[in-house]
Formats: sequence, structure tokens, C-alpha cells
Amino acid sequence: MFHFVKRLFLLSVVTLVLLGAVQGSDSPSPSDVAVSPHKYSLFRWEVDHFLDKWVNKLQEILPWNSEPSREASIAQAQEFFGLIAEIRELERESADDNAARIEVLRLRRSDMQTDVEETVESEISAILVEEGFSSRIGVIFPPVDTVFAASPGALIISPRDRISQIDSTLLNPGIPGNVRNELEELIFWEDGVSALVVSTGGVATYPSVVSATGTLHDALVISAHERLHHWFFFQPLGQHFWDNGDMATLNETAASIGGELIGDRAFTAMTGVIVDRGNESGSKPPDPEAFDFNAAMRETRLEAEALLAEGKIEEAESYMEERRQFIDDNGIFIRKINQAFFAFHGSYATGAASLSPIGDLLEELRDGSDSVEEFLKTVAEFGEVDDLPEYLGVAAP
Repeated sequence: MFHFVKRLFLLSVVTLVLLGAVQGSDSPSPSDVAVSPHKYSLFRWEVDHFLDKWVNKLQEILPWNSEPSREASIAQAQEFFGLIAEIRELERESADDNAARIEVLRLRRSDMQTDVEETVESEISAILVEEGFSSRIGVIFPPVDTVFAASPGALIISPRDRISQIDSTLLNPGIPGNVRNELEELIFWEDGVSALVVSTGGVATYPSVVSATGTLHDALVISAHERLHHWFFFQPLGQHFWDNGDMATLNETAASIGGELIGDRAFTAMTGVIVDRGNESGSKPPDPEAFDFNAAMRETRLEAEALLAEGKIEEAESYMEERRQFIDDNGIFIRKINQAFFAFHGSYATGAASLSPIGDLLEELRDGSDSVEEFLKTVAEFGEVDDLPEYLGVAAP
């Protein structure tokens, strides 16, 4: 038991070391001064949540504390996420007129949160056990540990003459759009780089920060994604996360694919609803006249890359803004598209903003694997990007 607790403590420490690397430099500058009040404190998060979670877990196993049935826990989790939709509907009608009812629902949700976190952790753990990720005595390390909270933002920095994430800093959640714009403009003019403040759905602190403003399915997928980062940290894949941009992309994309596989399974186990990612738009065939966001985003990335390769930086930036307006005219709002936008979103290689071949290669590996366990344990051993095509027996892209 002592060694197990010691390993948990180690995980919390290395979380600070790992994520501390994204906190930016200590060199004072006008942009540093402007960003500083908005920085997210990883240390405070760990202090506030690490021990609290494990004290709560220990209290639950005391003999005089009864444990609800799995059915009751699942029903509670569904109610918890259903309350979000109800609160939003009341706010749309009139936040002022419905203030009392909204407060009642928020208090109800707050009272349920710890139990629902435990349910999500338990359901994901059950899938991991089924997939062979537990020890001989049934222990999963690191344990699935999630806290529902407002997820931090992130300040992403890319050079202007190419698309590449060269720095990132975690920021407090909920920074207003006008403040984001001011920070980005200041950094642009002071440092001569492309900057973007983005929102996140979760961060792999320990316990993970997971936004619970979406659906139960969303929370399961994000929680599984972040837990995979915890596990990858103890494997060659995660230990080489910071080697270069391609290794970061390999880590993030593997966690995304694995998180979907595990989260989808957990959602089906809880609700009986089968997630069909091959037909996410429904049973109807796609409308050829409908706006294709993925195609538009890929076209934007390709043209921006081409302009930057020719040294046409201002032209590329103007083009990206024109395309943002075009996408907005077609019903999809994106606050800003610039080099930092593609640097961040491009690290998820199965997404529309990425040109990386890593996504296709990982999907080939997934499709050729007999199980989730085989897929994840294979990719976890990769310490270099070239290990992936080499394993598949294809030429390195």
C-alpha cells in the first residue's frame, strides 16, 4: 500500500513537471506582464484537489458508508448531465426571471458532482480492466482520477513565417473574448509571433481537469483521453512527448483515438446506446450542396501553408481571415484563424485543421489491431515518430 501511495504522489509531482513546461519563460516583457495575471496555477490545482479526491475515496470504503447500486449511480450521472441542458434552457428563456430555479438546479448538481465523478471513473476503469490494463491483483495504475471543473484555456504561440507551436501557457478559464483579442494583439506586435488563446475540454493534471458542460458521452471521452496521457507518461510515448512537434501530435492523436474507443465503450455500457462514429451525421446520405467544414478547413490550411512557404506572410494572414469570414458566413463561428490556430488544432492529426499523416497511420494501426489494448500498448512503445510507419511496414512520410 505504501508503494502504491508513493507512486500516486510521484504522479502528482511529475504532473507539475510535465505541465509546468507549458508555462512559458520567466523573461519579463510587456507581453509577459500582460499574460501573468491570467496564468493558471497548476500548483494550486494539485494542492486543492489531489488529497481531497483520495480522502473521499478512503471515506467511501469505510464499513458504515453504503455504496449505491450501479444502476442508481448511472441514473444519477444521467440526471447530472441532463441538468446542464435544463439550466441552459432556463437561461435562454430569462436568466433573471428563472434565477431562483437555476440556483436550485446548480446546487442540486453541485451536491451530485463528487458521486458522478466516481461513477465516470468507475465505468472507465471497468473498460480498462476488460481490456487488460489491470495488474494481476486487479489494480489499474495510474488510477482513473477526474474532477469536473472549468477547464483552463491555453495561450498558443507560433512563428508567423510557418505553422509550428513553439510555446504554450495554461490560462485561467473563462477569459472574455475582448481580453483574448487584446493579449493576442499585444503579443503579435511586441514579440512578432502569432498568438491565440484557446479553450480546452480537459487537461491531464492529476486528477484530470474535465469540463462537464457537455454531455455524459463527452465527459467519458475526455476523461478517458486525459487518463491515457497519465498512462502514456510512464511509457516511451509519453516520455518523449516534448521531443518535437510530431511526437506531441503522436501523443495527442493516440489519446484522442484511444479516448474515443474507451469513452464510447463506457457510454454504451452505461446507457445501452451504441456509438457509431462511421455514421455520425445520421442515416441520411450527405447533402452534396451542404457546406463541408472539413474540406473548407483543409483547403484553408493547404493554401496558408503554400503562401507561407513562399514567404508571403501578410498575404497568408489576410487569406486566413478571409476564410474565417467565409466559414462564419456558412454558419460556423471561429473567433480567429491564424498560424497559432493551425499549430494547436493541427496537433490532433485526425482533425480537419491537420495535414499530418500521423492521423491516417494511427487509424491504420487501430484498424489492424485486434483490441483496444493491443492498439494502445503498441503505440505506447513508440519513442520516435518513425517507429509508427516502421511498425506498419510503410515508408516514413
